[in-house]
Amino acid sequence: MDTYNIYMDELPTGEEIDGEEMVEVEFRVVPGSEEDGATEITAVIAGLDLVDLINLRDSLQQEIDNYALSALEAQAGASAGTPAG
Repeated sequence: MDTYNIYMDELPTGEEIDGEEMVEVEFRVVPGSEEDGATEITAVIAGLDLVDLINLRDSLQQEIDNYALSALEAQAGASAGTPAG
């Protein structure tokens, strides 16, 4: 079974907040069979198999769903406390 490596690229946005340059983060998933060199050093996460990638995706999706649900609940709570105009 092939393994995969995840890389995190930081791209400057050209903006600064409080004197610190802001960056945009992008992730790349690359099959291990397509790489040369010391991927364990440069990859954020190295050596994942397909099942690991699926589990990672599911975990991330659950956190995104939890955050979205919390935001909706907070918005609904704020709307419930506002009198209709």
